[in-house]
Amino acid sequence: MYCKVGLVFVCDSGSVGRALASQAEGRGFESRLSLLSFLYYVMLITTLFIVALLVFALLVMSTEKINHLNRAAVAMCCGVVVWVVYMLNAGNYIRLVHPEEYSFFLSGTTSSTDSVKFFVAENIMVRYVEEACSVILFLIATNTIVEVLHNNGVFDSLVNWLRMRSSRRFLWILSLLTFAISANVDNLTTVVLMMGIVAQIVSSHSQRIVYGSVILVSAMLGGCFSVIGDMTSLMLWVRGYVTPTNYYAGLFLPAVSSLCVFNLLMSRRLQGRVEVVSRFNKYSGDDSYLAWWQKILLLIVGIGGLWFIPTFHFITKLPPFLGALCVLALMWIIEGLCNLERNGNVLFVQRHYFRNTELIGIRMILYFLGISLCIGALTECGALGWIGGQLEDSFHNIYIYGAITGLISSLLDNVPVMMTGMNMFPLVSYTEVPSDFVVDGAYWQLLSYSCAMGGSLFFISTLAGQAVLQVENMKFRWMLKHYSWRVLCAWIVGMVVFWLTH
Repeated sequence: MYCKVGLVFVCDSGSVGRALASQAEGRGFESRLSLLSFLYYVMLITTLFIVALLVFALLVMSTEKINHLNRAAVAMCCGVVVWVVYMLNAGNYIRLVHPEEYSFFLSGTTSSTDSVKFFVAENIMVRYVEEACSVILFLIATNTIVEVLHNNGVFDSLVNWLRMRSSRRFLWILSLLTFAISANVDNLTTVVLMMGIVAQIVSSHSQRIVYGSVILVSAMLGGCFSVIGDMTSLMLWVRGYVTPTNYYAGLFLPAVSSLCVFNLLMSRRLQGRVEVVSRFNKYSGDDSYLAWWQKILLLIVGIGGLWFIPTFHFITKLPPFLGALCVLALMWIIEGLCNLERNGNVLFVQRHYFRNTELIGIRMILYFLGISLCIGALTECGALGWIGGQLEDSFHNIYIYGAITGLISSLLDNVPVMMTGMNMFPLVSYTEVPSDFVVDGAYWQLLSYSCAMGGSLFFISTLAGQAVLQVENMKFRWMLKHYSWRVLCAWIVGMVVFWLTH
């Protein structure tokens, strides 16, 4: 109803309305009303078609294990198609959503098909591409930092340090270590790194699937706890919805409490000792050329530099990806100084980690770009704003929104679900009336937490979860019986803690 009223108002006051009025002037009010109704139904059909395309693409991407279609290819294809469909009715959409900006763009000139196309390309679509590229450049920098650390043997000592007999102690140390690493780099990179370490230590498949489950939940919680830990939380920061300090403070207790509850429940599955690998393979242990102090120096610069990025942004007001690129450049300089007598490129050939994550990283980047384009088109056609308005009229409760988005993200991919939740409600400037949608509002933090736990509920809805599923070949029946209900319990406990602390 809101879209229909807004459309009639825009058409009545804009150039489209004047054109329709001149065409219908000799035919009376009924003829003019019929033209406006026709225009409304054309917009409605176009919007429904965009929604249907996106829902179909999400279903295809979520069933990647069944249909064997590359989700990055599906996301990019859908991102292009929905914008082409949007352009078929772009003139009406921009007069409804961006009337003042379009009027300023015209500067008194007459609206035309070309002016509409230029406005969409230069003022609407470029915003979503810019936001996506900011996140992508940050991910490229952080993934490369991890590759530099790994290819110089910085993580080799973890294999020796984590070789222990106590299965429950190993679970807790592995979980906390994964949580800490994931708070600095994206979830997928963390999961690939930690699963590779576990494969070098644990020989029993039944124990590895338990530890793989712990790695996934710890990585998801660590990613949502930090603004630089996941592409979705990074998007919140890039858009200015949250500030790092308040974001950390708001999610620390809920994330840690969920992690502790899940670890306690999961540790009951473990009895006896860890069945460790009897001997190292070719690349286990410390086989790098660097001295121990050089590895510590690289680790301090890499991890410490990542934690300094929020301060860099606060001081300079420059985009966060510039800080990440600066840290990467500094690491490469130090690495070059530590390897003056050797060709540094040889180090990248020696290890399988670089070759594996290169393909994964490119797929993740292209996938995120496609999803950003999809959600951008869905936002610009007014569908998400309408859904957000309906939810506010019906519930007006952020905890219901968090539960809904979390459950949806357990079945569909959590990245588009998170971005959909971000675009349903506009950022509210500070007012005297308390609101959950202001900067650092409770809704943005709860949305990140719920999508992280919802994405952990099943392995199929996240790239990190699918990586664990592929490596250990877990059965869906085992997941429901031994894993999912424990995640649900931890999720509920975290929600209660969030409610108590907010």
